[in-house]
Amino acid sequence: MNEQLTTYKVTFKETADEWLFQYRSGDGTIYSFYNLKGIRVLKLFANGQFPGTIHEMENWTKYKQLVTIELVLDDYTFETFWKTYNLKVKKEPSEKAFEKLSLVDRIKCFNGLKKYDEFLAKSNQAKAHMVTWINQKRFNDEY
Repeated sequence: MNEQLTTYKVTFKETADEWLFQYRSGDGTIYSFYNLKGIRVLKLFANGQFPGTIHEMENWTKYKQLVTIELVLDDYTFETFWKTYNLKVKKEPSEKAFEKLSLVDRIKCFNGLKKYDEFLAKSNQAKAHMVTWINQKRFNDEY
């Protein structure tokens, strides 16, 4: 049975730590959580702070000065990224490069693309071929 999940990425502004929280869509309870970036151990379990349900996670939005919360895609496949990247050249080498990425790096690709596109719109630079963008790990750049 394939469980439908809702995934949130939480970035702590003070430390830049990034965490993924996944909730079961059926009952809204926590399914999994893991650290994308950062080494600090969070004290989420103290004082009932841990977001064990979707409702509790959505309540975290009131802490905008401390965290950024994004609903993230559950589909981290090459085909989805190919459509999202929106420069349809060098598909085969792009797919090979993408398939070598870890899940965390795939998530970074999806999350970094919007900022990259905004940067390109302001700078009038040409968009890099996807294979180049992946191989140079430009998803780690700060735009």
